[in-house]
Amino acid sequence: MSTATLKDHAATFREPRFATFFTGHVISRIGDAPVPVAFALAAYQVSHSAAGLTWVLLSLWATRFLLLATGGRLADRYDRVRVMIGADVLRLVAQGTLAVVVVSPLQLQSWHLCLSAALYGAGTALYNPAQIGLTPELVPGDRLQRANGLLSLVADVGFLLGPVLAGVLMGTVGFSWVLWLDVVSFAVNLGCLVRLARLHTPARRTTPEQTPPAPSETPAEPNPTEPPDTRFRASFAVMARYPWFSFGMALWFVVSLGIGLTAVAGPVIAVDSLGGTGAWSVLATCLAVGSLLGSLAVMSTSRQHPWKAASVVVTLGAVLQFVTLTLHDQLPTAVLGAAFALCALTTAACGIVWDTAYQSEIPERYISRLGSVDNFVNAAGVPIGMLLGGLFADHYDTVFLGVSVALVLLCIPAARLAGPGRKSAA
Repeated sequence: MSTATLKDHAATFREPRFATFFTGHVISRIGDAPVPVAFALAAYQVSHSAAGLTWVLLSLWATRFLLLATGGRLADRYDRVRVMIGADVLRLVAQGTLAVVVVSPLQLQSWHLCLSAALYGAGTALYNPAQIGLTPELVPGDRLQRANGLLSLVADVGFLLGPVLAGVLMGTVGFSWVLWLDVVSFAVNLGCLVRLARLHTPARRTTPEQTPPAPSETPAEPNPTEPPDTRFRASFAVMARYPWFSFGMALWFVVSLGIGLTAVAGPVIAVDSLGGTGAWSVLATCLAVGSLLGSLAVMSTSRQHPWKAASVVVTLGAVLQFVTLTLHDQLPTAVLGAAFALCALTTAACGIVWDTAYQSEIPERYISRLGSVDNFVNAAGVPIGMLLGGLFADHYDTVFLGVSVALVLLCIPAARLAGPGRKSAA
């Protein structure tokens, strides 16, 4: 990493609003990291069956799906920092109440875990869209991609550390301490958000001197004298005016579908053809390392990468992974590992570019609602891919081919219609 890049990172942290937000975000992510694995272990220990874990996961994801639209609408209508504060209070109550139940004389039951997971999922559904809309307000436009890269890096580190922390904590101090750690992390983040509310003033403004896009690129905008439409369905009208966003989101849905498909097909292929579970451990590690390197790669440059190029790169990375999985009998595990790492690298790096693109180009009043749509579509893609992996276990080559073709067909309009890189004042 060059000296100039390090100076750019230091300048990003000199933004007091971003530094305050990022401090709380890092601590909150550390507290969240062991929760998924710890919840899974606790659910199995309580119910003594996989059904218990299934109900906990359904409780978590059901509320996330049901409230994503509400989260996006609230974040675009009200102060985003206050929405995030309310969401974290809800998650703190969910984890804190469950922690009290665990240490109390009451016997922990599956419905306790399900209720906590549902409240936690509701808080996450409210928090994430608000964060997506808030990030462009915390840093100048030329540092937005770097800020997104830092947030992505924190997520990657949390993903790597989570299972390790969960194993250590569950094996030593127990499930209640995992919950208390999460409660403390939410409390610290709440303190940072309260401070941010006092500091909060948008750093990025659309100026009258901004060069307008060419007439052929100018979407039809609503009358600026009309009151803003705060309904969630208004985001779909915005998507119609920005077709590059719609095609890009469709592309990411198929990428997410591929992630879910790989999560099922990868272990099956590893066990049946690559020598066992050890081979899948190697491939899974390559995915984690590749994702981390992708975030670092974007952070190491001060250049703002265009979504037009990134849409092609993420497609090539995913298709390469599917090709190597199709040819797994003719390729050594090392080659598959390299393809997995490259696919994860391109997915992480281009995901940062995608977030930066629509945060920069979509009218600010719609960012959180479009962000919630984006989150919903990506979140839905993974379980659908897993379902495909389970249903077509004997026809993986055909499924890989179909997903690859879909990626290429979506990549063409996604790249061709990529936005002009200027934020609309609508």
